[in-house]
Amino acid sequence: MSAGEPSVTMEAEQLQRLLDALPALISYIDSDERYGIVNRAYERWFGEDSGSVVGRHVREVIGDAAYASVKPHIAAVLAGRPQDFESALTYPKGGRRHVRIQYIPHLGAGGDVRGFFVLVSDVSEQKRAEDARRFLADASAALDPAQGRDAGFRRVAALAVTSVADLCAVHTLEPDGSVHARVVAHADPAKAELAARLARRSRTRPEPGTPPSPLHEVLHGGHGRLLADLAGHALADADHIAALRELGCRSAMIVPIRGDGCVLAALTLASAEVADRASGAADLAFAEELAQRIEVALQRVRLYDMARDAESEARRRFLAEQEARRAAERAAQRMAGLQRITAALADALTSEAVAQVVVDVGVAAAGAYGGAIVVTAGDELECLKAAGYEGDTIERFRQMPRDAALPLTDALRTGAPVWLRSREECSARYPHIVSTALSGATQSLCCLPLVVQERPIGVLGLSFAEPRPFDREEQEFLVAVSRQCAQAMERARLHEERAAFVERERRVALENARLYREAHEADRRKDEFIAMLSHELRNPLAPLTTGLELLQMSAQMSAGERADRDDGQILATLERQVKTIVRLVDDLLDVSRITRGKIDLKRERLDVASVIETAVESVRPLLVHRRHDLVLSVDPGVFVHGDRVRLEQIVVNLLNNAIKYTNPGGRVSLACAAIAGDARIQVTDTGVGISAELLPRVFEPFMQARRTLDRSQGGLGIGLTLVKRLAELHGGRVEALSAGHGEGTAISVWLPLAGPPSAPAEAPPPPALEAAPGRSGARALHVLVVDDNVDAAEGLRRILQLHGHAVSVVHDGPAALEAARASKPELVLLDIGLPGMDGYEVVRRLRAEPELTRSYIAAVSGYGQDQDRRRSREAGFDAHLTKPVATAQLLSLLAEAAPRG
Repeated sequence: MSAGEPSVTMEAEQLQRLLDALPALISYIDSDERYGIVNRAYERWFGEDSGSVVGRHVREVIGDAAYASVKPHIAAVLAGRPQDFESALTYPKGGRRHVRIQYIPHLGAGGDVRGFFVLVSDVSEQKRAEDARRFLADASAALDPAQGRDAGFRRVAALAVTSVADLCAVHTLEPDGSVHARVVAHADPAKAELAARLARRSRTRPEPGTPPSPLHEVLHGGHGRLLADLAGHALADADHIAALRELGCRSAMIVPIRGDGCVLAALTLASAEVADRASGAADLAFAEELAQRIEVALQRVRLYDMARDAESEARRRFLAEQEARRAAERAAQRMAGLQRITAALADALTSEAVAQVVVDVGVAAAGAYGGAIVVTAGDELECLKAAGYEGDTIERFRQMPRDAALPLTDALRTGAPVWLRSREECSARYPHIVSTALSGATQSLCCLPLVVQERPIGVLGLSFAEPRPFDREEQEFLVAVSRQCAQAMERARLHEERAAFVERERRVALENARLYREAHEADRRKDEFIAMLSHELRNPLAPLTTGLELLQMSAQMSAGERADRDDGQILATLERQVKTIVRLVDDLLDVSRITRGKIDLKRERLDVASVIETAVESVRPLLVHRRHDLVLSVDPGVFVHGDRVRLEQIVVNLLNNAIKYTNPGGRVSLACAAIAGDARIQVTDTGVGISAELLPRVFEPFMQARRTLDRSQGGLGIGLTLVKRLAELHGGRVEALSAGHGEGTAISVWLPLAGPPSAPAEAPPPPALEAAPGRSGARALHVLVVDDNVDAAEGLRRILQLHGHAVSVVHDGPAALEAARASKPELVLLDIGLPGMDGYEVVRRLRAEPELTRSYIAAVSGYGQDQDRRRSREAGFDAHLTKPVATAQLLSLLAEAAPRG
């Protein structure tokens, strides 16, 4: 054995496996007509092992009948001529198959034919489908209306038993309930007697109490029946099925032939073979299609009969004869037109597409020159599609009230067609539209309601260029068109609703996902903010606690030891930390006020340079502490119309942000200039910068929590939010720029420039009570302090006593009333949030006491918004102080109350 033989053997095995995998018969036959190579398909076709086929003669394998058919082709290929042909062959074990056979000669080196290659493909299914299509075409042609109904049945039956069935029968139901076999044909002429017997048997009716046969069920309005194996049916079907068995039939299909809304006949197609479950549905569909074509033919027969009757009548009058023929032709055209409309509507999935098909195809099929479809839209009718009319006519009827006196609206209201056979009839019924709205080309028209489940959804209007009689056939045809249109529009509506529902569900799912993400993000940011707020409040509370402990220790020392101590630093620390807490609370309140639109701006014409100067002085201690260089570039004469306090707040927040997020020894730049009608204030730093991910959201509240989780810089992350909101309140905008981490940040604020100065305004009102400086020179007063917070009340008492005032303290409303009546205080510091009886009720009762009319009553509350101050004034308070109350505010209030005493 040579080195190459294993490889050759392996290639041969691979080739054999490839051939075995193919469904067609593939083989090689030598010049003696014996098999040399076969694939495994021979086993599936002939039930023999493929190895046993090799070496055997072709006739022995495929049988004498099949060999006789292919012998001439074998002779031709052995003569060197390739063969490609189709044939219906009956194999001994493979049954009858329609095959395509290709013979390819195998030529030797000298040109002699050594054998041939064979490729055999089973095309039975294709052939069956082609035969079915050809049969349906032939059957349609055979149903000649001129031959009459029974003649047409006989021609179809004869055609069927030659190609698609072994037996074909047509049965009708007689008035007495019996079944009449009008036509029975069999493929075997020798079985004609049995067929006649079948006709006689089928006249009987089912006995009372016995179940009806499939034939009776179909004739009484049932659906088509596939009897795949007649041997499996009960003897109750003996009249029809037993006779089919006697005729050698093993399966059958019975389908109804309908017409005029009822079953006219039943068509039976029987076969000598048991029906294959896989192809049974297709065979039943074929039989139903044949029945439908017979239905169309019956309609044609009816129309032909009508035309023939008209022709018989027209023998006496030539003109009547011509008209009858034209009527028959129009009927055929209408039927063809209705079929075209039905086919076109099958692909229309939207209301607009349905309207397009009906207007384009239906108008032509009806012989109209123009048409329109209008649909209901609330209290109006809306034109969905129109064709054939002039533009102004279409525009005039684009929308119309449902109660308008028009043919279209009348058809919609009544649900019945409106037929206007001539222009004169239209003028008589609708005189106002003939001269104003009706096109000059219109000589007759009809309006057909589109009804779905007894509910009109629109109207189909058709206009004709000549008078029309609108006879019964034409009316039936046009009503059928309108029904097709209504059903298609309803189907399109359901399709659109289903698509819209799917789209809504998709959007709801996306929206739910978005809301879930936003809620999750908001919850995370809330948790981070609470942790951040806790951290920020603990920072000042720690030195406050330490300072208080130091003061307590100082109180326990001897006078000499206290003399050596300096408590001023401790007090300064306490003051700074209290201011820090107040600033945190004020920032939160500012964000809340701005968000709810509860902040009022006190606008005036301001030089931005003066605002910047004040803001810089406010942050200078922090600049010095952080060892930053501050670079100023402020153009003079840049004026805006704004609130000085809020603009200073903007600049201070920008500077504080830059200072905190720049490492010690960095540089902070502040520039102001007038650019394109705006004043631009820009703060730039060399600090930590902002990531690209955070930059678009840097002005959102509490975003600092994500940016600096270590909280090393302090603050609540609302400084930039305040800057943005305050700038927008001034009609401005903000922008943040950063190249990323470590690259610094530039934040710009644009504010509209102020116009030229106007006439001098009136003097501003005196500053509010809270901003007035403290005065210590007021005379001694009798003061009543009312607060349920004992520590707060005690603190106020000590401060007042240190300034020489007599003080009484109570902690609830009833006690306050009793103490006020007893001591007649000149000043009452009254907390609003008291238990039981709140401060509003207390002040109303105090004002009702004649002896207390001159008392000065001030509200002391943690609520300091505008509505809180307004409510306290309405209740009877003279002033409103917001906790914590500064000593300067308290002394100013004492000076205000002293003159009343």
